[in-house]
Parts: sequence; structure tokens; C-alpha cells
Amino acid sequence: MKFPKGKPIYEDTPSGLINLKELVAWIRMEKFDGVLEGKISDIRTQILITEGEPRKAFTYKDSELLLQDDEAIDSFVTDAMMRVSYISLYNLEERIIKSILLKLFSNPVLNGDLKIFDPSGIIDKCLEKSNISHLNLILDVNNFHFLFYNGKYLGYYNEKDGEFIEDEEKIGLIQNLNSKMGYLYFYNMPIKDFEKLKFPSLKFGEIEKNVDFLIETLIEFLNQLITTYVNIGIYPDRVRKIVEKIFSSQNGLMKDSFILVEDQFMIRQNVISSWYEAVNLFSDFIKNLNGELVKLWGKKLLNEKYTEVYKNYYEKIKNHPELSNLFSYLSPENINS
Repeated sequence: MKFPKGKPIYEDTPSGLINLKELVAWIRMEKFDGVLEGKISDIRTQILITEGEPRKAFTYKDSELLLQDDEAIDSFVTDAMMRVSYISLYNLEERIIKSILLKLFSNPVLNGDLKIFDPSGIIDKCLEKSNISHLNLILDVNNFHFLFYNGKYLGYYNEKDGEFIEDEEKIGLIQNLNSKMGYLYFYNMPIKDFEKLKFPSLKFGEIEKNVDFLIETLIEFLNQLITTYVNIGIYPDRVRKIVEKIFSSQNGLMKDSFILVEDQFMIRQNVISSWYEAVNLFSDFIKNLNGELVKLWGKKLLNEKYTEVYKNYYEKIKNHPELSNLFSYLSPENINS
């Protein structure tokens, strides 16, 4: 196992029993930290995720690396969609993930045969506060990872089984380093420098493609909603000003991607890279809009009109599996809760 088994959310569940799009949406929205794994026979794909973003992925058989990153994720998604794999999901502490990321995205401070190093000196260095450290010891068929964060030893795991051992008494750490056997890689960095590192944000393959089509659909829905709100006839000019005010207060993707002309949104440029970003962006905008309009009309009228527009639009797209799934995040229950 390239990454450790953390707290299991579920293990070895047939992919046919899992709605993968719902799972990806949950990972994104919950800003999940941990490992997503797919397995077919003795071939595994493991995806390391922080704050809902896939950072690194490996597909391997035994110790042989077959694929990594985007190709590995594509393999995971394909197998899951074909319902031929078994899926596991493990939650990991943020500190543990940071120590793993240090090894993946920085160079070792020292490396060489373990016999040339002073074990106590290395441990003392790893236990310095305000530092993050990772010791990788390759010993015969074993590949050990000892993890440290801010002066605390977190524990270790062996890629052979992936079981994470807290090892509070440092028994496993001391025994392995004192053996003077194997090859050691030592990674160490001040936490303040680690926080400046830029990690990749990988995508969930086919699940997060066709974003342009999704955005066009979301814009059409939003424009129909605004048209309905303006045409209610209760303070239409104030409704327009509220829409303009909320849009002008937006930062980032909303302002970069869209323009507002005469109560209607149009694409300026598409800088949105995933369906999750798109749905989340439109959901937040509509929640803000409804939050202002409820002060003008009252909760009952606002809920009635939003529900009416949503149901009418949903009738148009309900037979499109991808759209009907994604539009569930814009349902009256989610928006007006």
C-alpha cells in the first residue's frame, strides 16, 4: 500500500453498490482528507486526497508501478464505472497527510545506507518543534514510513500491509533504525516552508469532464430563475439591483467566468475546471440571492417561486442522468434550507 490505511469509512465495497459521482461530490464538498482506493485482484489504485482535492495517485501490482496521477485516476474511474472493482475509503489526520506530502513533493535532506547515520541524532532532528519530517526506510521487502509533525512522532506504516501503527513508545522506530540495515531517505522542512508548497489538484477523470455543457445548462437555469423573479412584479427594480449587488460582490471564479447584461448571465471565459466547482459556485450565488429576496417577499413566496422554477426546469433534464444528479444539489431542500 503506497499510503496508510486510516480510519475506514468503508472497505472492499463492490463498486456496483457505490454511486461514484455522489462519492466524488461528497469528497469535494466535505473537503475530505484521506485515501480512496480501488482494487481488482492484485492491482490497486490509491488516490491521496487533501481538502477534497486529489494530490497524488498510483496504480500498482505488488511493488511494480503501472500508472500514476491522471492515468491512475482514469483507471480507477473506468474500473468503478464498469462495476468490476472493490472500493475502500480511509480518513487520515491532516498531520499524517502533510508528512506524506513532504516525501512526495520535496527532495530528501539525506539518503544512504542506514549504517552511516546516527539514529538518535536523526530522531532528535525529527522531533524538533515547528518542523515536519518523514523517514522512509527500505529494508528487504519492507518499505517503512515514519511520520513526524511539529515535534510529535505520529507513528509509522509499512507499504506491505498499509496498517498505520501509532507506536507511542517509539518501539518500532527505534528497533528499525538501530538495526543499521536498509536504505534510509530523510525528509525534513520547517512547517512555514511546507505551507508555501504548491500541490497539484488532479481531477476525477470522466466524472469531471464535459464542464462546458454543464455550465451552459446552469446559466440557462439561473437566467430563467432571475427572469421569473423580476417578472413577479413586486419591486422589480429592487430585484435587479439585488442581483447586480450580489454579482458585483463576487470574487474569483464567478467574476472571472461570467458577465451580467440586462438581468442575464453570459460566459466571459470558462476558467472553471470541474463540475464540482461549477455546481458549488451557482449554488452559493442562488443561496445569496434567495437570502436577500426573502427579506423583500417573505419566505413563503420566495420558496414557492424557487420551487416552481426548479421543478419546471428539472422536467427538461430529468432524463439526462448526469444533469439530474448534479441538479439535485440545487433542489429547494438544499438551497432554501
